[in-house]
Formats: sequence, C-alpha cells, structure tokens
Amino acid sequence: MTGPILLTGLATCTTCKGPMTLRTGTSKSGKVHRYYSCSTHGRQGRTGCTGRSIPMDILDTMVTDHLVAELLQPDRLRATLASLWTLRAEKTAQVDGRVAALRGELAGAEEKLKRLYRMVEEGVTDLDDILKARISALKEERDRVRATLDRIHIAERPPAEIAPELIEKFGQLMRANVTSGEIPFRKAWLQAIVDRVEVDADVIRIIGDKASLEAAIVGAASSAAPGIRRSVRKWRARKDSNL
Repeated sequence: MTGPILLTGLATCTTCKGPMTLRTGTSKSGKVHRYYSCSTHGRQGRTGCTGRSIPMDILDTMVTDHLVAELLQPDRLRATLASLWTLRAEKTAQVDGRVAALRGELAGAEEKLKRLYRMVEEGVTDLDDILKARISALKEERDRVRATLDRIHIAERPPAEIAPELIEKFGQLMRANVTSGEIPFRKAWLQAIVDRVEVDADVIRIIGDKASLEAAIVGAASSAAPGIRRSVRKWRARKDSNL
C-alpha cells in the first residue's frame, strides 16, 4: 500500500490478461513520463503480446474520477447506506433473539441448581454421587452460557434514518481522499472495491463486485480498514461491461 503506483495489482492488459507495470520514458526536454505498460510485452516482446501502454496519470485520473462520479455522490451513497442500515438492523435483531434465548437457558440452569441446593439443605435428598454429577453438569452448562453471552457483542442499533448532512459530509470527505488524498488510503480503497482495471485499445473496464463495495463503505463509515476484495465478476453499475 505504501508504493507510489496507484493501480498496482489492478491494471491489466485486456489482450493477454497480464499485469500492467511502470514504464518510464524521457522526452527531449528531459521530462520523465510514466506509463502503465503491458508486462508480458515488456518481457517477451510482440510474441507474448502486441503490447499496450497508457500514461499513468491519465489512467489514474480516469479510474478515480469515474468511481467518484458513480459511487460517492449523495443519491448513490444514500441508497447504498440505507441498504446497509437495513442489514445492520436485521443482524441486530438476530443477535437480540440469540441473547434472549441464551438468557433463558442461563435462568433455567440457575433455577435447577437452586432447587437441587434447596433439596439438599432441607434434607429431602442426600448429596450422593449421582446428585453431585448432576450439579456439576448444570454448573458447566451455566458457565458455558455465561461465556457465550460475554462473547456476544451487542452492537448499537442503527438509526431509523440517515441524516442528509451526515451523507454529504461523508461523501465530501471520501471524494477528497479518493481523488487527492494520500496514496496508501487511495490504494486501499480502490483495492477494496475493484478486482481489476482492464485496459483495452479503446475502452477501460473497471470490474468489481457489490459485496466488496458494501464492505468497503461499511469500513470507511466506521473508520475501519477496508475489506478484502473478492475476485468475483458480479458488479456492473449500468449492467454492461463498463462501470
């Protein structure tokens, strides 16, 4: 993530499917130009691939500007975040149900132990080996349920609605960071939502999947690290080959 090349591991040559890597060239004025260039062509020449190059700053700008335009505008963010809020609410409800069931199990185990202790104290039964084993089993069950309850993280319930100013503030921050922020952040965000950027002769295809996109937005919204990208061709913003 700390390397200076934004699309490392993402930019690929459509012809040979090989990665596109840095190639430099110096103009007559002495200015150094940087390109994404087909690595297969660089290693094997035209026998490996006919070759393809594109100025690095042009491809970086095309990809980031298009993603910002498609994904980080208020209407798109509102729809995406609303969907995620619904999922969070459903998961919270599932956790609530699980917690209620565990608390019921815990109360049942403790009540059974109390009855057994009461029977021994009142002389109704003797504390023989069978009763000792039963008490030990109930204690283990109680401790297991308690440990499970301790491990369950009770998440804060998501709000019923997302404030427009929150969406706008989040969108502005993300747009600024993605287009002109530090390279490690920009690379992490891109690699969280994009599987690859295919460079063809006359078109650039940005390919990713919806699950990774949602995970990345959740991570950014909660200040967590972006999710791990997945290599599944599913997400098409306009249901065609171009994002």
